Amino acid sequence: MKFKILPSKNTEAYELLKIQREAFYSDLMKYKDYDTNPATESLEYFLFRMQNSLHYSIFVEDKLAGGICIVIQTYTHYYLFSIFLSSQFQNKGLGSKIIKELERRFPHVRKWSLHTPKDDHRNRHFYEKLGFKKTGQEPINQYLTLINYEKNMR
Repeated sequence: MKFKILPSKNTEAYELLKIQREAFYSDLMKYKDYDTNPATESLEYFLFRMQNSLHYSIFVEDKLAGGICIVIQTYTHYYLFSIFLSSQFQNKGLGSKIIKELERRFPHVRKWSLHTPKDDHRNRHFYEKLGFKKTGQEPINQYLTLINYEKNMR
């Protein structure tokens, strides 16, 4: 499946937010994390994040399929805040290709970091398969603990 990763435009914000809410809604219901779950973001905050991070739109055959939000920690350390795809584009091998494309696109980055729910074994397996290593964990509430991951590049 061919895809393109392009800088997000403000005109895409509403549609991207809809996709993000869809992608994170089940986690919101499961973990009841109403403070930090991306499904609860307002359009205003989403636009703020777009303008204060590296924000990309993912297109599959010219259809908006999802987004990526990267927060620069340092010149050589990037934090993958979120990556999300519409349900119709999930489970098709796109996630691995997108991560590999990000690594190729930013060769100066020596460390990537992210977090994912402790009991989300599918996500954890996905990131571990791509070379991410567990570095710690952080309890959010009685239902949710996040696992911190890092991937050190050559």
